[in-house]
Amino acid sequence: MFTLVSDYKLPSSEYTERRLNLLGKIEEGTAVLLFAGRAPMASLDEAYPFLPNRNFFYFCGIEQEESVLLLIKDSSLTRSNPASNGLSARLYIHPREPEKEKWTGKRLSFEEASAISGISDVRVLEDLKEDMEEILSGSIKLAWDETDLSPLRAHLEKEMAKTEQFDTVTDISGIVTLLRMIKSPSEVKAIRTAIAVTEESLQVLEGSLHPGMTENEAKAILEAEMVKRGSLFQSFSTIAAGGKNTLCLHYPTPRDVIEDGQMLQIDTGARAGGYCSDISRAYAINGKRDSRQQALFELITECKKTSLSAIRSGSTIAKVNEETRKTAAAGLRELGVISRSEKDALEACKKYYWHNTLHHMGLDVHDVCDRDMVFVPGMVFAVEPGIYIPEWGFGFRVEDDVLLTDHGAEYLSTPQT
Repeated sequence: MFTLVSDYKLPSSEYTERRLNLLGKIEEGTAVLLFAGRAPMASLDEAYPFLPNRNFFYFCGIEQEESVLLLIKDSSLTRSNPASNGLSARLYIHPREPEKEKWTGKRLSFEEASAISGISDVRVLEDLKEDMEEILSGSIKLAWDETDLSPLRAHLEKEMAKTEQFDTVTDISGIVTLLRMIKSPSEVKAIRTAIAVTEESLQVLEGSLHPGMTENEAKAILEAEMVKRGSLFQSFSTIAAGGKNTLCLHYPTPRDVIEDGQMLQIDTGARAGGYCSDISRAYAINGKRDSRQQALFELITECKKTSLSAIRSGSTIAKVNEETRKTAAAGLRELGVISRSEKDALEACKKYYWHNTLHHMGLDVHDVCDRDMVFVPGMVFAVEPGIYIPEWGFGFRVEDDVLLTDHGAEYLSTPQT
């Protein structure tokens, strides 16, 4: 299989529906501003790769720096356009500039931006200031995402602070979080596609493993396969940790040689259409787990079964963590890692099972969420029970992505065996 995602996009109708959902949840007489942002500088003359603000992207699918989305809910709009139902969407982008594009690449045309976003009213970014002055001169209130750190929003906030309207600005980040927590069929399809790229790349890596290779070699093989398939930016920087380095959750310096008999922890994920995957695999570098490695793998597999049973409508992240830790504690006691004389196995388990079992996943690998919200169908999780045993000199997690349906948790990825 060779899944190509270079041009993977969600349908524009998806973004139109999301905008209507947002406007349906805000007050009449409100203008919402969302900003794509700008890549921060990595050095004096080079920026980091650009990824748009995810809340901005969620409502329009545009990946061009400094673009701005303006949504208006105002019943007076029906006087000039009865078909609008009092709702309006405008997209502001930098115009095409052939001289600049020689240096930094092609910009979107208005027609291309409209096709992606489903917004017919596309304007040059320079029009935003004048348009906002006109809008705010009336009784329209302003709303935006307070979590957004983009320079353009910061500048506008500074200007707004000089006016009376500043005290009435509404933060919509909480509303957007609740919308993003429930995935549509198009979102689930994008996540499945990202998973396909990840799993194909992992298959290539697994066939290349051998004692004596380095951690960074394993990482390079894996990420090269993702790039070949069009996932230029992964969900996060791949974690490749061998031997004792598997005891570090987010091991940052993959340089060591992986010796015969050691385990290799891989934690990785491709993107498709902006959507993440997140899969962790634990490989014996020589292709055969020893007795301890196999025992730990089997215990983590049991933990994952517990997790999936606990992921159901009405449950919570805390409940899944609690149930899974019980399985881990019992298994560690059976393996002799936790002494049978230990009165509180759950407390003792914290030394070996110390990170959360799952997290929401979507446009961000650790997607925005209300951690206390009860689970409902449509949520997507990365489930990653992990046990790390310093006395054994290794540990690992085995992570898969699941969708909560009306019938319980459904694997989106293929579990490791």
